Amino acid sequence: MRYIITQSQFHTLIYKYLDGLFANEDFRKEINPYVKDGNTYSIDMFTDKGKELISYYWYGPGEYDDGTEHNGVGSLHIHQELVDSLRSKLTVRESKILDIIADWVSEKFNSDVDDATIYPKNPKPTNY
Repeated sequence: MRYIITQSQFHTLIYKYLDGLFANEDFRKEINPYVKDGNTYSIDMFTDKGKELISYYWYGPGEYDDGTEHNGVGSLHIHQELVDSLRSKLTVRESKILDIIADWVSEKFNSDVDDATIYPKNPKPTNY
C-alpha cells in the first residue's frame, strides 16, 4: 500500500526518525588544535548504543589549496548503515536521503553543510 504525503511531511518523518535515533544527543565536538583561529572542528554523532553514524567537519573561512578564498566549508559523512536503513523503510533515492540528513544536521547545529557523502562506501560488485 502506498500513501501520498507532502514534502514537508516526508522531511518531518525523517527528522523525527533521526531525533529518535540520536535521542541521547551524544554529540562529541572536537576543536582542531592545529588551526590558530579555533574555527575548525568536528562533531561525531553517536546513537544510544554507542555507534557512530554521522560525522560533521567544519573548516572555517580561509583558502583552498589552490589559493581560492572560501567562506567556510561544512562536510558531512554519513554511515552506509544509516542510509541503507532509511532506504529500506522508504522508497527513496540515496541522494535525497543524503540531502535530508544534511538539512537535519544544518538545522540541529545551525551550520552549513556543503557536501554530504557516504562512508564507508560499499564497493560495487564486479561484473565479468
